[in-house]
Amino acid sequence: MSKINPSLVGSVFERNSSTSFTPPVPSGSGKTGFPAVQHRSKSAFARNRDELRKPGYTRSQDAPPKILSDLKPEPVDPDQWRWQMSRENEQRVEGMTEEEREEERRAIMDRFGAGVGDLLKRVKNARMKQAQGTPNGENTQDVADSLKEVPITSADNFITHVPSKDRLSPPPILSTSSTRPSSRADRQLRFAELAPQDVHVYESAPPSPRRKPLALPPPTGDGSSISLGQWKSTMKSHKTSSGSIDVEPEEGTPEYIRRRYFPEAPVNDPNVAWMEVSASSEPDLGPSALRFDLTGKPIPYALSSSLPSHLGLHHHADGEHAGYTLDDIFLLSRSSVPAQRATMLGVLARIAQRVSNMQEGDADELDEFFGKEEELRKRIIGAGLEAMSGRGSVGARAIEVVWQCIVGWDQDVISIENVELEVPGDAAISSLPLEFLLPLISTTLVQGAASGETSVQLLEILHRLAQQSNSIAEFIVATPQLISSVIQTFLLTPIPPTNSSPAPVPSAIEFLIVLAKSSRSNAKTLTEPADALLRFITLLPPSSPYPIPLTTSLLTSTLRFYTVLASYGLYSHVASTAMSHFAELNLYIISNVSRSQKLTVAWLDLLAAWIVCAVDPHQTTPSHDILWSQIVSWGWNGDVGELERRLDTNEIDWDVWAGTWQVRAAWLEGARVNGMRGGSEERLECIQEISTGFEDGKAKTIIFGVLDAITQELSQSCSASIYVKDVSRVKALARLCGILTQAIRLWLACLPPLLDDPLASPPFPLPFPRISELCAKLVTHPVWGLVKFTEATPPHLYVFCRPLSMLLSSYLRLSYRLPGISEDLWMAQALSILSKLLPGEEESAQKILDDLTGLITIGWTTPRHLRVPQIVWDRGGMTIIKPFIMYVVRPQADVYLGPPYLTPQSIMLSTTQRLPPATVMRKFGLPLRSDWTFSPLEDLLRSGSSRVFKALPLTWDASEVEIVRVALLLTKISRELLQRYSLRDFTLTREEAVFGCMKVFMLEHGQPQNESTEEVFHDPIVQQFMNDILHPYTIGGVGARLPATPVIPPATRGNLEAVSAQFLGKTPFYQYYTDFVALYDAISFSNPLFARLLLVPTSMRYALDYRKHLWNDFQHVLKTIRIPVDQVVSEDIREYLWPVEVDSAMIGLYLRSLIKDSLDGFIQMVALHHIASSIWPDLNGNNDWDEVRASKLLSAVVGQGSIDLVREVVQYHQYGQESMPLLPPHCFKGIGHETKVTRMESIDRWGLPINLRGLFDEIGV
Repeated sequence: MSKINPSLVGSVFERNSSTSFTPPVPSGSGKTGFPAVQHRSKSAFARNRDELRKPGYTRSQDAPPKILSDLKPEPVDPDQWRWQMSRENEQRVEGMTEEEREEERRAIMDRFGAGVGDLLKRVKNARMKQAQGTPNGENTQDVADSLKEVPITSADNFITHVPSKDRLSPPPILSTSSTRPSSRADRQLRFAELAPQDVHVYESAPPSPRRKPLALPPPTGDGSSISLGQWKSTMKSHKTSSGSIDVEPEEGTPEYIRRRYFPEAPVNDPNVAWMEVSASSEPDLGPSALRFDLTGKPIPYALSSSLPSHLGLHHHADGEHAGYTLDDIFLLSRSSVPAQRATMLGVLARIAQRVSNMQEGDADELDEFFGKEEELRKRIIGAGLEAMSGRGSVGARAIEVVWQCIVGWDQDVISIENVELEVPGDAAISSLPLEFLLPLISTTLVQGAASGETSVQLLEILHRLAQQSNSIAEFIVATPQLISSVIQTFLLTPIPPTNSSPAPVPSAIEFLIVLAKSSRSNAKTLTEPADALLRFITLLPPSSPYPIPLTTSLLTSTLRFYTVLASYGLYSHVASTAMSHFAELNLYIISNVSRSQKLTVAWLDLLAAWIVCAVDPHQTTPSHDILWSQIVSWGWNGDVGELERRLDTNEIDWDVWAGTWQVRAAWLEGARVNGMRGGSEERLECIQEISTGFEDGKAKTIIFGVLDAITQELSQSCSASIYVKDVSRVKALARLCGILTQAIRLWLACLPPLLDDPLASPPFPLPFPRISELCAKLVTHPVWGLVKFTEATPPHLYVFCRPLSMLLSSYLRLSYRLPGISEDLWMAQALSILSKLLPGEEESAQKILDDLTGLITIGWTTPRHLRVPQIVWDRGGMTIIKPFIMYVVRPQADVYLGPPYLTPQSIMLSTTQRLPPATVMRKFGLPLRSDWTFSPLEDLLRSGSSRVFKALPLTWDASEVEIVRVALLLTKISRELLQRYSLRDFTLTREEAVFGCMKVFMLEHGQPQNESTEEVFHDPIVQQFMNDILHPYTIGGVGARLPATPVIPPATRGNLEAVSAQFLGKTPFYQYYTDFVALYDAISFSNPLFARLLLVPTSMRYALDYRKHLWNDFQHVLKTIRIPVDQVVSEDIREYLWPVEVDSAMIGLYLRSLIKDSLDGFIQMVALHHIASSIWPDLNGNNDWDEVRASKLLSAVVGQGSIDLVREVVQYHQYGQESMPLLPPHCFKGIGHETKVTRMESIDRWGLPINLRGLFDEIGV
């Protein structure tokens, strides 16, 4: 629609006509004599315009105004005049000397100020811009002329001061308009006399219609403003009753509204008080008051009230402040005006970006949202989802908002593979309406409604959602037409490409890889469109119509996708159906033309996967999808050797070397099953080919280079937090460990089958001592802190520990074959490495457990003088509990995580290839807990629901007592082996040992007591094993500790409440303890071992409730607890003595038990210590000593206690909580002289019997 020139349409006014009406004369056409046809489609203005264009038409109102001057200026071309003057000035400047030029420049600066250069430059630019924008070569008024300082005096002499060229086109304000009413025609414009320094022009955009130029602040005096004279107002003024002049108020102010619309209302009329501006209160500086500009940048509160209105930041309810609050933005993001809605969605996207940067510490401007990031992210993504179905810019901006909240929120995780990224606090993604979002994306892609960049954002959104969890990935695959639309849009582009056709996107194949890794069902579904990707196999880089980098990337991603399908035993038949194309690819990769290491590694990984699929053709889906005879005929093993000869020892080729070793190892492992005589011929041929390289060739150089790099990295890092801050370091460490693992795997594959004894000579040399030293350092390195989920450790980083655990398990298999490794050392290594294996390595863990339990026999225990009754071996030994410990490794039968390196069993059974997030790892067996040896007891406690008992073989026959015996024996042997080889980080903690023994006693909980069967804990063998397990954690087993050790040593893996959480679940340990105490009261018969476990939660490191429950609710059982101090289960007895008890009720319970009950042993010392410390200030050690309570306690002891109790209370002393505690009878001897004097003074001050002073005479100083 064409724009109407605003000068053609003016205001309509009624005017007085001074002439008589003359009827119009009909005009006829020159040809027919009839009047010309007037089309009704023409408007009156259009017809009037046609009349004006007729020749000879004149109009009195269009005549030029009368010029007051008698001079008739000659028309002058401004451009010609300006060019002439410019030329003369240039010639004049060229004729000047350098000194004259400097003098003129200084004169100009003195006269016009320092900013005259910038001003002239802006004027010149404006003139050039205006000249370029003038249509048909029309001249426009020079901008510089409007900035000239001219004397403005009156309307009579104004024109005489204007240059002649300016009078050629008088300004509109001086011309007579045809629409000007006659009532105002006789008015003349008058201007006050102005001084040059009074009027200023500000360099800014046009002000808002609601704001007047007079409201601008005064000039700053920095030369940026130009004086045009002094303004003297001529507006009418009002005189008040007092005679003072009342200035007309500014338009839009409350006073202006009152005078204009409510003239009769008084000034302070309360009925119009609503117009007054309320007094400003304290500004709200919370998140709801924070304002943003159109780029999503927060505006400081002090600046929001001073920004000009032309910036577009005042289109909201609070017009006094610039910028938009979050509520304003969310409201406007639902606007019915598309442009406004798209703008606000763009602002939300920028805000989301800034908030995500704030989480990484990159932005300090949004501190108001600290701790509320996820809540804000959820709101923003909701606004984006609501607008995604919009058309045009609204839909594109909405997709950008969703992309920013899902993909852009943490772009670093996009490159992390093989693990689910879901975290408990990720509410924004978990709350997404996938049933709405995914079909909408599918429809958008099918219809082609999104542009190239926007469609790529949709692909990245799908990719990130698929990474989130396996359930979301399955939802994506199940969405109708979604996968087909992705493949059609991003992969099935025209070949050859045209100028307008898009290029294929490799990230679309990466998206398919993530979906296939998530579950076996997804992989089966994706085998249908897998044939479409063969187009990238046929287009090798030399002959592809695409650029070489794009072709290589597409080819690499396709090979990786086929490898993932092969990890489930799927789609391996493509190796034979597309044999010729893969043969050409193989030749291209081993040739010197190929330079891509990623492509080569992807091809080698695919070869290894297909070789594993061919080992047992019954494990593929469908069966016999690929055969071993085909693998032999294709000769891939020989091609790998050709590739190795082309490789160098540079670090960039190390990954390719690892790939070749992987293919050789898979080939030898398959030949061991399918080859003649266990693959001896293939094995000998391989050893002859590679031994030279490992002895003194390229392979040896690479192995030593990898060992040096790993050693250096492990030496430089001392905590897991280093890898959290710099993920690239743990990635590099994982890569190096993977390379070393492949070398060890190849070494193991070269061993003959069915070999259990150590080798006489290795198949090829490896630096075994350095590897052993490296693994010993790696198993205790802080990098394993990434496996433990904490607030400071992202739950997905532990995926980089997987190559580390694979290295340890491979080394353990290597160590088993080395002649210098004893059985005891290997068992200790196995026990330590078992706690480092991750989900997906269940096959390796079960093989280690099988070997470990197979070594523990009567022939192994007898030479080591372990007291194991013969009946244990007669009933089956370790075979009794083997089903239970195998179940611990794989507790979820319906979930089978694929291992890092495929096996014939894994390709058939695996249900997913991705690790779970660390937050749910406890649902999986690996990594094993340090108290895993007690797991058979847990199955006994839950025998009714245990899956192990439901799956036991028919030949299994063992009693409850026999299970407990063997489980305790395994626990004892494991602890002693780890302790012997200084692997204390993997031994049981005191709390784990205590809770494990508690389970033995709790086997009687809920059991009928009228049966003749004896309780399990009364079995002598069980009693012996439990005593052996607990002895190292008693005061007598620990021995003397240094005085500098803390009073309450911190538990390395938590107290009893934390240790029991995994078994008890939501049941609090306090409830478990109450049942334990009640069971002791019912069936213990003062069992000393039972009693020792009873006291552990009553130390001062636990809550007061535990002590009150035993000392108050079960006070009657205290007299049955007679435990010597050296048999107390504790690392430091001070944890029972300090800090001194301050609870009055608990102190009363101690006093009552001392007076009324005959306490003995350790519990009598505990009660006596807290009573004496509450009486004597020298024992209290803090400022909470209450003298009134102390005197009452001593009076009660003297009045109600025995003479022995009084003597012990008076004579008891300690040297302080920082010193080693004195045990009876030493704590009643050797009291200091000053302490005696202080206590006797207290006795005198409290008015107690004077004969108490004689008790101090019995103490030797």
